[in-house]
Amino acid sequence: MTKFRLFGPVSLGLLLIGAVAFALGLNPGLAAGSGPPLPCRDGGDDCIQIGFTDAWFNGETVQLGFSHHYFCAQPPHSNALSGCEAGESAKTLPPSGPVVSNVYLLIPVGFTPPESTLHCPMTGRCIDQPHTIDLSRLIGPSGQSVILPAHSLVIEDEEAFQSTWWPMVLVRVKNLTAWNTIAAAKNIDAVDACQMSGDCFEENDTNGFLFFQVLGPDMSPQGPP
Repeated sequence: MTKFRLFGPVSLGLLLIGAVAFALGLNPGLAAGSGPPLPCRDGGDDCIQIGFTDAWFNGETVQLGFSHHYFCAQPPHSNALSGCEAGESAKTLPPSGPVVSNVYLLIPVGFTPPESTLHCPMTGRCIDQPHTIDLSRLIGPSGQSVILPAHSLVIEDEEAFQSTWWPMVLVRVKNLTAWNTIAAAKNIDAVDACQMSGDCFEENDTNGFLFFQVLGPDMSPQGPP
């Protein structure tokens, strides 16, 4: 997909830090422990759409800083309340901000991975990601509106640590051995190899975009000191 770059990474990185500081100012409980603690991975009203998850990139675990609600526009037509659908790529890009490389959501099918290998372990609850999704193109009518399963995230570029829109792509993993192989490698090459071996389903485009940045060395999921 063509990359649209409208803002610089430094200024948006500072904005994210400022947003975290603003969130802590609005709700001291986030820092003190009385409310949902940072990194606010599982979402919730107190997060004000600001939170953090882990992801795998180039053999490492990196942190992603989320600061905007997901975007899913129709067409394609979705039966899910979120408006998100898998099996067809987006026809409409987000109205503002850069669109860059894919973020891959690894979804286990028919097995339960160790929770330590799940970046979003709570079904339907992960910061700034859809609660539901239409999977009917993949699994038939029963998938018209399902809760987004627990999953992990893989990226293939740091995108200069800037806050951007990332097209959401699903990769369904068929067995625990394949999952553990990807979790050990922590890179997109392992995901590609899984698909080539038949241990993963082919990747599926969606009409969804997630808005986050890969945190640089001077940024912390715990917010500013």
